Amino acid sequence: MAGHLAASLAAVAGYLTVAAALTGQPLQETASGHWWIQEWRGEADPAPRVAVRSRGAVTVRGSAVGKVRYHLTTRVRGGRYPQAAPEVFDSPGIAMQTLADGSLQLALRDPACSGCRVQYRLVVEVPPDSDEISVETSAGSLSVSGIAGSVTARVNGGAILVDQVGGSVTAVTAGGDMRLGAIGGHVQCETAGGGIQLDRSGGSARLITSLGSIRADRVSGDLHAETGGGGIKIGRVDGIVRALTGGGLIQVREARNGMRAESGAGDIRIDQAIGRLMLASAAGDIVAGIQEGATLEDSELTTSTGAVVLTLPESLALTLDASIALDRGLRSIFSDFPSVQVRRMPGPLGPGGAQAVGTINGGGSLVRIRNGRGRIEIRRMAVTSGARQKRRQDR
Repeated sequence: MAGHLAASLAAVAGYLTVAAALTGQPLQETASGHWWIQEWRGEADPAPRVAVRSRGAVTVRGSAVGKVRYHLTTRVRGGRYPQAAPEVFDSPGIAMQTLADGSLQLALRDPACSGCRVQYRLVVEVPPDSDEISVETSAGSLSVSGIAGSVTARVNGGAILVDQVGGSVTAVTAGGDMRLGAIGGHVQCETAGGGIQLDRSGGSARLITSLGSIRADRVSGDLHAETGGGGIKIGRVDGIVRALTGGGLIQVREARNGMRAESGAGDIRIDQAIGRLMLASAAGDIVAGIQEGATLEDSELTTSTGAVVLTLPESLALTLDASIALDRGLRSIFSDFPSVQVRRMPGPLGPGGAQAVGTINGGGSLVRIRNGRGRIEIRRMAVTSGARQKRRQDR
């Protein structure tokens, strides 16, 4: 009997502890013109996982306060029924709940107010060492920063900003721009319409937009960048690059493990590449440079119209098979390497094509170049003074 009473008292004490840990109170309630404004603030004990469900603009940031704190600002315009607007403020704006798995949920109470126009702005502070942060909001922007763990951000329509996150990031919006700063883990972003910018990812990255530009400065793993229409600009990628655009320029500074790129209409330009290259443009130039000292696997470069310019290190060994379907004149194919032989192929009823085949430095991986009408250039990379000095040292 005594044991049962003790257990009952412990359960009641536990309930009171949780109730005390989840607190909220109004700071002020004011009227400004036709707008009623109320501010709520509350706090809870820290939890490894925090979920936020709201509407309007939301900011979640890591803060060394030792608690989970929120500050909600609600603005209500009564419209034709201004006397109904204060009814929105009758109950706390945020409901906090500790779930069975130990996670903490903060959910916006969005009471009905016929004829009212309601605006929300929520700021949440969490311990920076939180394992997982999940945020969902509608009709507003979302910002998350200063989190050691992983982040999931979903917006029904609005921009997303995520920065200084140690774990992985998943971000989805029905329409709006995305900006991601320093991310320690994998990144997966998708927007129905808007640009995507990624500063740094410690793992792989998958960036998809239905319409808008994509920029990724530094990716430690593989990169998949896809847009229905817009340019793609990439800095350095340590893994495999896959870049797809319905129309726009694809520009890459350094692809260190091969690349596959397709553009419906636009140029493809790679400053330094290593590995296999599979590049195709329906209408545009393809310009690629192979990094000094790199290997080049079997590759294919194709365009319907435009120029294909491939710059090779002097010592790279490969086998070349290049052709133009419609030769527009002399020197439509040019090579700095004498071992590559260029010949014209007359057509049955008029101008034909041109072909260049041969081996460079004894032959190696096959590089196939196809051009509908335009020109092909195989260039020898200019040797810098630093490269000459390194060669002398290697000898």
